Amino acid sequence: MKKFFLSSLFTLSMLLTFAIPLSAAPAIQLVINSEVINSDAPPVSVAGRTMVSLASLKTLKLNLVWNADKKTVTVNAPGVKDKLVLTIGQKEASYGGKTLTLDVPAQLNKNRVVVPLRFISEALKAEVEWKADKNTVIIRSADQVETYNKLYQGTDLVAARKIAVDLPSKDENTLHNTEEGVYYQYIFPEGEALRYYYVVGNLYTYYEIKDDVKHLVWEGVEEDSGKKTEEKGKQPPEDKTQYYFLQERVDHSVTYGKVGDEKSVTQALPKNTTGLVDIIVPISGEVRKDQIK
Repeated sequence: MKKFFLSSLFTLSMLLTFAIPLSAAPAIQLVINSEVINSDAPPVSVAGRTMVSLASLKTLKLNLVWNADKKTVTVNAPGVKDKLVLTIGQKEASYGGKTLTLDVPAQLNKNRVVVPLRFISEALKAEVEWKADKNTVIIRSADQVETYNKLYQGTDLVAARKIAVDLPSKDENTLHNTEEGVYYQYIFPEGEALRYYYVVGNLYTYYEIKDDVKHLVWEGVEEDSGKKTEEKGKQPPEDKTQYYFLQERVDHSVTYGKVGDEKSVTQALPKNTTGLVDIIVPISGEVRKDQIK
């Protein structure tokens, strides 16, 4: 996974020159902190530069001040001292007392203020990645950059798995658990964090994380015999070795171990438990093997 850090305006500027002209370009998808942003003013390409509407960046909790008389917008991100001030129709912007020159000025598009992505990102101290093959812009806010580093490159498998299950997903199950006694379970392939099963009773949901987005790929309802009575989606691959982490709903007891192994470990929940994610614990001898560089 190639990354572009926004401390270098030149790098991102060169990247965005390959955007398709507005007249021929398909819709550009925007992903912010793993959330696919659906906006009535999606990103567009103007003069070879990617422009995003300020309205589509609400997820970043920006402080925006619009001056109708001067036609300026002041952008400030939480924890970032410097402010970015852009003027509609002008190529010069103020950032932290410095003057920056934009290739494309801030504009009004469908009654929305749209601004060059690279300058907004500079003000946010964020990280951006352009997926040309998928026509997608990925933004990771400054406070989440380290989290994604742990998810993709980290050697701490437990930490990566906890981040993976905590990522948001807008995909919803269409099948339902049919068991009376309910337990909750995570199942991971050996050494992996970027794909897993989430199990509620006899409902299995298989997720994969790609380009920061968590997708529900497959779901199935299992009989006592182990066969699936209902299935939807793409059948997951068969993994030679898997590890499970299971919590009973009634007494909250936790067991974990190798899938198919008769031996399991039972443990009490940690005192500082904050959620189901805490049932994921280290497996002796297991080493991570799915890092993305």
